[in-house]
Amino acid sequence: MSDIEKGLGNKRLNTHMRKMLISTLDTDTIAKAIAHFAFRNGPIEDIHADRDKNVTDQDMKVLNKFVHNRLAYVFELIIQERWAEFALVVESQKFYGSEWDKSEPDDGGTKELIRWQLEVATGKED
Repeated sequence: MSDIEKGLGNKRLNTHMRKMLISTLDTDTIAKAIAHFAFRNGPIEDIHADRDKNVTDQDMKVLNKFVHNRLAYVFELIIQERWAEFALVVESQKFYGSEWDKSEPDDGGTKELIRWQLEVATGKED
């Protein structure tokens, strides 16, 4: 485990960040940020940019709205600790996509960005 991973695993840091996120950010902001992270800033953007693929700006508006609304609901369940509802969502949907490849967590460069920020903050830049 790297120093960054150890730092990010620090219970006090995580508790502090949880409180800060929940107290300063609303579900709408969180859902939109994660929709961009997990959906919008991925292959769909390349497909949308390729006019031969026929994904219109209106299609993207519909897709973006759907994704961030669903994420907002999921984050509300988690933040409000409504585990029975969350379990129902998971249980009712868990068989869809069962033929997909196994999930591979992808931080989207987040740990590298944190490493760089720590190096800048401590004057250890390359």
